[in-house]
Amino acid sequence: MTEPFLALPSTQYKSSFIDAVHEFIKEDRWRGWKPSLLRSEFESYVENVLLMETDPPAGFVPQTTYWMIADDQYVGRTSIRHHLNASLETFGGHIGYEVRPSMRRMGYGTLMCRLVIVEARKLGIDRILITCDDDNIGSQKIIEANGGILQDKVDNGRPALTRRYWIEAPE
Repeated sequence: MTEPFLALPSTQYKSSFIDAVHEFIKEDRWRGWKPSLLRSEFESYVENVLLMETDPPAGFVPQTTYWMIADDQYVGRTSIRHHLNASLETFGGHIGYEVRPSMRRMGYGTLMCRLVIVEARKLGIDRILITCDDDNIGSQKIIEANGGILQDKVDNGRPALTRRYWIEAPE
């Protein structure tokens, strides 16, 4: 077994990533995804994800995406938004993450969050905003385990209130 690590998206993990997409679709997330199209266009998909760092579409901020890999398997993804816009200040924040269903409750979310905070610091982000739905207990635990301090809960039209946490740079 290898120690889990963050990697830039890569075609090397195509099969495992597509397996994860099936898991997300099965739990009624990632609704618009088409695994057959993804299978044939995976290289373009990876290129587009990587382009978000330097050339995001209008209305988006630059973001760096990492995939957590454990034992050569895709575990989940995390993204660092390099700065916030008005929308990200209420939902999304600097860091987003998700763990594929079959690999939840194994500590990967907490580890992924800890590792991506290090990467955010390298980008010069000293005060990090992370948000989650008020009813997402797992995400609350991940954020709090990584030093997140709850600022408030806001109503932004989603089914649940949004919890906004800040993680300050260590002194």
